[in-house]
Amino acid sequence: MIKRSLQLMSNTAYKFVPSPQASHFGPSVWVEFSPLSIKHKSINLGQGFPDFEPPQFVSDALAKTVETGGFNQYARSPGHLRLVNAISKVYSPYFERTIEPTTEVVTTVGASEAIFCAIQTCVGQGDEVILIEPFFDIYSGAVVMAGGVSKHVPLREQPRKNVTDARSSANWELDWDEFEKAFTPKTRVLLLNNPHNPVGKVWSRAELERIAEIVKRHPQVTVISDEVYEWMTYDGIKHERFATIKDMYDRTITVGSAGKTFSITGWKIGWCIGPKNIISAIANVHQYIPFSVHTPSQEAVAIALEETLHRDYLKELAQMYQGKRDRLVTSLRQAGLDPVVPQGTYFVLGDTSRIHLQGDEGQSSSITGMGKHLRDWNVCRWLTTDIGVTAIPISAFYSEEHAHLPANYARFCFCKKDQVLDQADKAFQQIKNTKNFNIITLLYNHYHLCIFLHTLSLF
Repeated sequence: MIKRSLQLMSNTAYKFVPSPQASHFGPSVWVEFSPLSIKHKSINLGQGFPDFEPPQFVSDALAKTVETGGFNQYARSPGHLRLVNAISKVYSPYFERTIEPTTEVVTTVGASEAIFCAIQTCVGQGDEVILIEPFFDIYSGAVVMAGGVSKHVPLREQPRKNVTDARSSANWELDWDEFEKAFTPKTRVLLLNNPHNPVGKVWSRAELERIAEIVKRHPQVTVISDEVYEWMTYDGIKHERFATIKDMYDRTITVGSAGKTFSITGWKIGWCIGPKNIISAIANVHQYIPFSVHTPSQEAVAIALEETLHRDYLKELAQMYQGKRDRLVTSLRQAGLDPVVPQGTYFVLGDTSRIHLQGDEGQSSSITGMGKHLRDWNVCRWLTTDIGVTAIPISAFYSEEHAHLPANYARFCFCKKDQVLDQADKAFQQIKNTKNFNIITLLYNHYHLCIFLHTLSLF
């Protein structure tokens, strides 16, 4: 009898069943387009990471750390002391208060873990999180893993006053009634991104104050403010911090990133800044995920941040990226992909509505079979395979409910070497020579542009 039971057990096939949270996930947009770019040897303006070396003083900081030694063991779990002190010194003036380094800062494995930890700390089963669309895809993943429910409120592009006006990320706005209605007694978190990826919007002080007024009516709501592109704002536009709005510091978690600030995304050093009670809770969660962050990198980032107190580096960073932005904007405009000029970040949205795919173009080249029914995915595949430039379809940054809204947009990044952007420019100019390009629309807009320029010459 025992032998028979053992035999039956041994014949029972093992079956793996993913958890409900894991079952939610499939291949991401990055799994589709990065390999596609490699396969077709296209210029990858899709995934947003710099292709150039960090500043010399940053590289020197890491080399000095390794050479000096003494940083090969676990760091203090909430953050290496030199780094949290450096964060306090750099950020206190911008927050208009003294940030206590050991209780109001926690360092994380990049901004990604900062956001993950913050959501795990604030969100429980069935709690609601408001995400402003489009949003970086890791936001919704962290909500799912916390057992939460995402509520989606889209930014809506307002029409230009004149056809000759350049598009601007400032014209992407919330419908305030729609935004306020998204809040319910179950809402626990509002996730704000400023400057905004992928639109490039830099929220104005007035907009942040209006958001704060709505948040104040919901005492259970914590705000996670993802500000990783904080130093990349252009045309003299100031980055306003949500935590500096009246009464908001005590309920705001501000996320920062050394990866974006110093062009070292592979170092994976991020942080949260906020009030002691919230940061303490995040630190408790953080210790059960990675426990601590890579010690030599924390020491080196601390040295680099200290250096910014004596350099014009942060100003120079914005100037450098503004030049790259203008280069890419010009290329897209000349190619007929009417760009949304970003106020911040290192991304530009290009309008692909003049590109008309034929047959199964953009579908048959799919690596994963994802998104065949979505126009922007197909256009981005066609750009990769036929034009030689890879972009990201921004419907990947929307919920299924609103995935139809951005059908004509592709996201291009300009955190690349100038020679790479020049190569992309040459590739872009091929678009107008393809059978897929609607030259009539281009000529129509060119006609209005000529009228506008002629009008200016009369003054």
